Amino acid sequence: MTFETNPRFLRDLLNDAHQGKLQLPDFQRSYVWGDDDVRSLIASIARGYPVGALLTLGAGGEVNFKPRLLEGVEAERKAAGEGPARPMPDELLLDGQQRITSLYGALTGTLPMRVRKPQSERIHLERYYYLDVPRAMESGEDLESAIIGVPRDRLLRGRFGGIERDLSSREREFEEECLPLKIVFDQGTLMEWLWKYQQFWTDRGEDRGQRANRLMTQLIQPLQSYQMPVIRLSRDTSREAVCLVFEKVNVGGKKLDAFELVTAIFAGSEDPLDLRRDWEARHARIARGPHLAGQENRVFDDLRGLDFLQAVSLSITHARRRAEEARIASDDPDARARLPQVSARRDALLAMRLADFRAHAGAVEDGFREAGKFLNSQRILWSRDLPYPAQLVALAAIIAIAGKAAQSAAAKEKLALWFWRTSLAEDYGTSPEFKLARDAEEVARWLAGGPEPERMRLLTFNRDRLHTLRVRLSAAYRAFSALLMREGCRDFITGQTAEISTFGNDPMDLHHIFPRAWCAKKGFRREEYDSILNKTPLTAASNRAIGGAAPSEYLARIERDHGLSPAQLDEILRSHLIEPDFLRRDDFEGFIADREEKLAALAARAMGREGVVERRAPTEPELESADEDRDEDAA
Repeated sequence: MTFETNPRFLRDLLNDAHQGKLQLPDFQRSYVWGDDDVRSLIASIARGYPVGALLTLGAGGEVNFKPRLLEGVEAERKAAGEGPARPMPDELLLDGQQRITSLYGALTGTLPMRVRKPQSERIHLERYYYLDVPRAMESGEDLESAIIGVPRDRLLRGRFGGIERDLSSREREFEEECLPLKIVFDQGTLMEWLWKYQQFWTDRGEDRGQRANRLMTQLIQPLQSYQMPVIRLSRDTSREAVCLVFEKVNVGGKKLDAFELVTAIFAGSEDPLDLRRDWEARHARIARGPHLAGQENRVFDDLRGLDFLQAVSLSITHARRRAEEARIASDDPDARARLPQVSARRDALLAMRLADFRAHAGAVEDGFREAGKFLNSQRILWSRDLPYPAQLVALAAIIAIAGKAAQSAAAKEKLALWFWRTSLAEDYGTSPEFKLARDAEEVARWLAGGPEPERMRLLTFNRDRLHTLRVRLSAAYRAFSALLMREGCRDFITGQTAEISTFGNDPMDLHHIFPRAWCAKKGFRREEYDSILNKTPLTAASNRAIGGAAPSEYLARIERDHGLSPAQLDEILRSHLIEPDFLRRDDFEGFIADREEKLAALAARAMGREGVVERRAPTEPELESADEDRDEDAA
């Protein structure tokens, strides 16, 4: 990466913006400064203070971002009858958008500039900026107080609507002694204004010559000769370097994610693609794919464009690695060490070529659709139920890479083993991008008949974790909820299973079996009665029926109010891995011990082996759930 640092006259920078030589990359966000920001900036420049360097990128190189004009340029050119600006810039402004846009709007042209209204994200105000000449000469360091913004009609009103200053004509400007800042770089208009200003007061018997001279030498000339340091990156700078540098200097704004940057890169390609629109269409097709009960697949509710890009990157880099592997000798360790890595990291996303995206996006879209069907079959029905969002990305990439090999019943069983082992072992809680890459390669190979990945044999579940899983934030907590629904647990009142009740607008969620209020009254430890051992998926109606009563009481009430026999209700309870006798005897301790055995066995079955560690390990306490069982005491 090469760059140069040179000071450039503000006058030239604003003219370059007006001509379209200096433009913004399209991913830059809209102008957001308010009136106070603009006045402060103008005051600093008029005093000759530094206001920070600009960062630009030579246009037309490897990083060919789609450009757009600075805000206000197109309207000013149209108002001046100059026609459209040049479509392609010489350089792109990576850092300095707010400053240059502010100065262009306040100091050039004829139209009012738009600034954001205080305490508002969406409402904008139109402003012309003036310099109160007498106050400026007396303000010392507080020049900002001498810079005033007035609306389009140039009438400054007070709190109750009365006109405090009228700047609607040249004569009113002279009388109020307010210089319009839009003329400071138009030397002819500026000198005419100063001459007529002096003449206006001479006609009234007052001399303003000395004041006009001081204004020119102390404020206007420093502003006209002001230079800003500009760091210009050469056009051959790599896209990874450009994006990294941009992020380092853009510390004051919201960090742009890779999706936004790739969107700008693709938009500037020779055969451009509107990635955002492309993603919106793909997301709609993915969510409309095969699903339960004819409704939209809600497991995709939180799927982002960035997730899709990651899966595409995994597919692209995997194909690139396989192609390189085919070219080298299998016994050449040095060559194998140099093979390109399968990756979903940010640098891989930013290096993505549009042609590669187009070649792989279709298969990845199908992969997401199939991943949704698979997750539904495992009773992951909503995005909030997914133990880790990264698992959806991994599944889509694995299915896309494996192709037809992912469609067999045997492959689905392997996917289920991978899914439950990574969920119950809480594997994706650390280094998710590293694990995404490894699983995309190794699990896809496993589905195609290769060996079981070594790390799959290392993933285990500590049964003592059952005592500490208390809130939905835990991946394993969400996993047990889905496992119980996969086992066919039925609602206490309706007897319906999860897929029926969920898509009937009465979704199941985890609720207490022995009510919290009852347990607290009996003196049991909160750590025990708030754990997954004492929770199971139920509808809100069943949770309200439980209330805060002893299990023996609420079971009798459910039987009486809903016409269930004890045998029928016992069968429903066993579908939750609950032994009914413990509830009918209100035996909390016996219930906890028994359910630990049952949930540990459930985890072992899901993981495909006895992958449950008996040894207790110290764990950190989890935060209290704030949204569960809010209706527990309603009955």
